Amino acid sequence: MLDISVFILSYNRPVYLREAVESVLRQSETPCTVTIFDNGSASEVQEAIRDFLELGVRWVGSDVNRGSHWNTLRAIDAVSSRYFMLLHDDDRLHPSFLERQVRFMEENNAVSAVSCNGDLINHSGVKLGRTLAPIKQGGRYHYFGFSGEVALKYASNSCIPLSPTIYRTSLSRFVGIREEFGKVADAVLFCDLTAVGPIAYLDEPLYDCRIHLGQDSMVFPADLMNKLEIFFETRELPDESLRPKLRSLLMQQHTARNMKLIFINLRKMQFSPLITLFSDDRFKLSLAFHLVLVHFWTVFKSSIRRIFPTVA
Repeated sequence: MLDISVFILSYNRPVYLREAVESVLRQSETPCTVTIFDNGSASEVQEAIRDFLELGVRWVGSDVNRGSHWNTLRAIDAVSSRYFMLLHDDDRLHPSFLERQVRFMEENNAVSAVSCNGDLINHSGVKLGRTLAPIKQGGRYHYFGFSGEVALKYASNSCIPLSPTIYRTSLSRFVGIREEFGKVADAVLFCDLTAVGPIAYLDEPLYDCRIHLGQDSMVFPADLMNKLEIFFETRELPDESLRPKLRSLLMQQHTARNMKLIFINLRKMQFSPLITLFSDDRFKLSLAFHLVLVHFWTVFKSSIRRIFPTVA
């Protein structure tokens, strides 16, 4: 038995929850505890996994939905094991996930947390044949020893997945989750974790990441993303020569966000916000034109491939 607590964060998704719990129970090495922290779901959710509760899976409910931050914090407060993870109820673990990732943590005592790549699945759980991030070298671990390295990964339109992350309890206790960053608090958490120990990321997919409507990660408010952008800009880098690259990537993301808002307002015939968006000093018109050209060129190539499948 592995000295890890698996906490599944749940809210009103009984079908997905069953798959998540099953994936934990089918691990090649079992965790010491499996606990569902439910954030005020309808009674039908608990009934849907009653058979798992009879097998020893724990249920910690709530009379109302008190927010994801509250649910996450109460799970962390319950940790008594050497390691823990916060699995989202719409994701699934591959059978060897715990065995491999916990073994890695046991062999690398300075690492504060470890995450991994994932296979993308649709709302029905069918694999889409793609991964969360490109597999550059399967089976290789990458390390983030500086908060700026985490910022660079996110600025490159990538991420460190929160759901399959395993934390070393003794180190993570020193790092809090910043509630003021709301839905992007995971990116800030990973930046902060580097202060107590490097974060590792396995290039190989060891979990299934579900893509479906209603995900919190599908829409982030622009003001929250701007706040995260400012936070990223000040992170410590292993080499200050990387600072221009970080700023350039963040500017590209900012410009792309503004362009999206511009098109949304144009479709709605709302012209007053356009002045603010175009006058934003972080918005670069030349970069905007470049992004538009790249978009249309990508669409054009995709259309050509559909018409002429043999064209490279």
